[in-house]
Amino acid sequence: MLMNRLLFAKDRYYIAGLLGLCVLSVVSFAYAGNMFLFDFDKEYSLPSLYHYGLLLICCFGFYRLMHEDRSYDVWFYAFAYLLLDDMVTLHENAGWLLGKYVIPDGFWFFSKRALGEIAYLSVIGGLLGILLVKRFFAATSFVRKQFLIFTGLILCFGLFGVLVDSIHEQVCATRDWKCMAVGIVEDGGEILVTIFILHQIRRLLTDQREQERGLPQ
Repeated sequence: MLMNRLLFAKDRYYIAGLLGLCVLSVVSFAYAGNMFLFDFDKEYSLPSLYHYGLLLICCFGFYRLMHEDRSYDVWFYAFAYLLLDDMVTLHENAGWLLGKYVIPDGFWFFSKRALGEIAYLSVIGGLLGILLVKRFFAATSFVRKQFLIFTGLILCFGLFGVLVDSIHEQVCATRDWKCMAVGIVEDGGEILVTIFILHQIRRLLTDQREQERGLPQ
């Protein structure tokens, strides 16, 4: 099964793919300007499609994990939402609307749009957080440890998606090298964190396979 092969692909292949996209983005910017195909800032460019694929594989991995332990369903829902959000820019659109009609003023270096995104994601995160806390306290100590690991990785994901994104917005008054570089850090950072999450999912599934075969851990 293709999805199963992709889930268990080695990390170095995915990291090589990310590095290749970074090189293509820089080269294309240097010689052809803002080429859509290799632009990390554009939805449905190659970097974006690469990230959609990684998020889809994460969903598949959590779907498999939740059949072994129901507690992982909250992570399946979270990554299904992340995939949908990335594909149709939910938080960007919601942030723009909240920034325009609800948020009174910017704070520090956060723009009104960024504050709107934070407000929107806080609501979504709060709803998922309620289910996460419920699953956390009902889970075994081993699964609780995994929850903490995934939570830490998601916070890193949010660091790139909100904080670096806000910096990106500030430096992109003109499309220059600085704007391009921060864009790669923002979206490339999200992709790298997603690869780490895939690594953790794969490790858990591998442990389950070994347990089913009766092999030592």
